[in-house]
Amino acid sequence: MIFKVNQFTFTNTNKRVQTEIYLLVDIFYCCTQSTLKRNIQLKNKLNIFLLVGFLLALVLTIWVYYQTTNRIGDITFDKDIDNSEFKICNEDRIPQYYAVGTNYQNGEKAIKKELSELINNLNFKNSGFITYRFIVNCKGEVGSFRVKTIDSVLKENVFDSQKIKQLQKSIEKLKQWNAGKRKDETLDSYYVLNFKIQNNKITDIF
Repeated sequence: MIFKVNQFTFTNTNKRVQTEIYLLVDIFYCCTQSTLKRNIQLKNKLNIFLLVGFLLALVLTIWVYYQTTNRIGDITFDKDIDNSEFKICNEDRIPQYYAVGTNYQNGEKAIKKELSELINNLNFKNSGFITYRFIVNCKGEVGSFRVKTIDSVLKENVFDSQKIKQLQKSIEKLKQWNAGKRKDETLDSYYVLNFKIQNNKITDIF
């Protein structure tokens, strides 16, 4: 019995054998095509995965570059309102407090405790929020204060300027600041402290 499968020619064989061989050839062909399709699909999925990874890495690189070259909300020294004796260790690099771990010793509870007398004595006519943004330098000293006030629906609001100054003076007297660090280097950083005013009183600090 002589036959050539690849040319689909057969000699000295009965029809049943021929049919079985044709069937095997068809099965082999179908399996081969199916495997090729799966390989192409896997390759396409891998290419998509690699493309998505590349795009994410590109976006992250652009974001990091933007953060290092465009510092949002930098506080520029103003001789009319800032204390000239307050020194910044590195004016070219002042990160946000949350990026370097700047904090107050024992947290916000300690701040509330130290400011409790003033908090209990101050009364306001309006409700809303008073936000102080300032610098904690590498020595744990504070300065360069900027203030923003808004009402309970986040629109600009006006509070008594003397009371705002009183609050700022009280923050300046807080002495337990822990300066931020990165790789054992102590850094300056921007810090934010919010006072919530409700029913004429300070109800929260965060």
